[in-house]
Amino acid sequence: MSLAKTHRAQNEQELRYRNRIIGMLFVLLALLGMAFWRQPSVLRIYVPPDLSRPQFIAPGEIPPSYVYAFSKILMEKLNYCPEDCGRSYAGNLKDMRNYLTASCYQDLAMHRERNSSLYEFRSRKLLPVGTEIFDPLKVTRLDRNAWEVHVEYLLEEHVKGVETRRRLYHYPLRIVHYAVPVDLNAYQLAFDCYLPPGPRPVSDDNDKKG
Repeated sequence: MSLAKTHRAQNEQELRYRNRIIGMLFVLLALLGMAFWRQPSVLRIYVPPDLSRPQFIAPGEIPPSYVYAFSKILMEKLNYCPEDCGRSYAGNLKDMRNYLTASCYQDLAMHRERNSSLYEFRSRKLLPVGTEIFDPLKVTRLDRNAWEVHVEYLLEEHVKGVETRRRLYHYPLRIVHYAVPVDLNAYQLAFDCYLPPGPRPVSDDNDKKG
């Protein structure tokens, strides 16, 4: 490193050093800013409801048991009509809209409008059948943000107080990660409607196997 021989040269040399230091500080700040930007603004840890065995999850990762529990809660709330599905189901769709993808909401609402006579004066509820314990085989990861979930319920329906249906049904669901404000959807998951062939009696599956 050469030494400045004059006062002016010394000042210029100090200025160059100062500029280099300032430049290095700007680079350091830029690197820190990039590192901060890459970090999630809110660190989310998804705690699975199945505590019968330990599970290690990374921040932001959604475990299959959590997806399964969400599916059960959503199906029960969406399909519960204490007296008249003609009115209750429309309210359910409205209340659960933040837990449905836009396309699924439109499909379900359109199905209700086209089949309004099937909903009027009909009560409906999904009853547990003793298979509520999480089974990894019931959840298949389709990609990073989508899952295929299979749940079963005893579907019970009454029309004007007369029981018209009481049968075990199988529901194949598509659940997706739904990045909406947490105050609107704390689960950060949404129902993306039924997978083919849709809801069907469990006996149909058994007949096909036979």
